Amino acid sequence: MTEEIANKVYDVLCQMGGADKEMRDSFVSHHTTDEDCREWRFGGKLGFGGKYYSEVNKVDCYPEDYSNDRKVLIKKINHALKDILSEWENS
Repeated sequence: MTEEIANKVYDVLCQMGGADKEMRDSFVSHHTTDEDCREWRFGGKLGFGGKYYSEVNKVDCYPEDYSNDRKVLIKKINHALKDILSEWENS
């Protein structure tokens, strides 16, 4: 993942998912330099189990934390993440 894409992904996680803005540098570093980094727990509006999965470019949370509102939010976040990846692949 490029630094530009990692920052765009983290923008979505912050703006829509409530991720901690102070963790941006760590997220970007891990996703641009660590080949084994496949997931990132950001919590936020998805609760303690809220994670970003870089291999599939999606977020999810623990099944026991699902609510109708969280399911809708997950769909919206994943749609925004898909748009970022599409933009990057088509450039």
